[in-house]
Amino acid sequence: MALASAPARGARNVDPVTFQVIVSRLSGIVQEMQDSIYRTGYSTIVRESKDASALIVDANGDVIGEHLVHALHIGCIPDLVRSIKQLFGDDIHPGDAFFSNHPYYGGVPHSLDIAVATPIFYGDQLVAWGGSTAHKSDLGGVHPGTGNGRATEIFQEGIQYPPIRFASRGEVVRDVEAIVRANSRTPELVL
Repeated sequence: MALASAPARGARNVDPVTFQVIVSRLSGIVQEMQDSIYRTGYSTIVRESKDASALIVDANGDVIGEHLVHALHIGCIPDLVRSIKQLFGDDIHPGDAFFSNHPYYGGVPHSLDIAVATPIFYGDQLVAWGGSTAHKSDLGGVHPGTGNGRATEIFQEGIQYPPIRFASRGEVVRDVEAIVRANSRTPELVL
């Protein structure tokens, strides 16, 4: 409850009970996001192994809702959102979706995990981001799978995607889809 006495920038003081109700509700939403990923995942890595996580961050990338499954997964979402905002500025719209697996530009620590962030708007204002990270079966590289024990550089693990727009205003960007498809031995599972 100590968090309630130290409100975030610009936040109003909230009584501890209301604060906990909001925290619990946001955590429940994230748990529902994760469950949806598990139920709809084409990949057995996601569907059976549950190798995916979700998170909600505010417009600046600060965590506001979590339900921890894999800390390694969700730790990159704030950095990814900040990179997206830096790269795309005001060119972010409802229905957009961005992804990355890049350790430096997207904050993703494992090459075969792809982090996805989608903006959440209230009217015309960007208020938050929904994010998820999931393990992929193959993104190119020398060997498919989770890693290459003989790799001497990150590029041997597979293609490195900086933060890029995968969907624009609700429509998949076909050029990006073609690049993902061409760089995987299992494109249907990855897409």
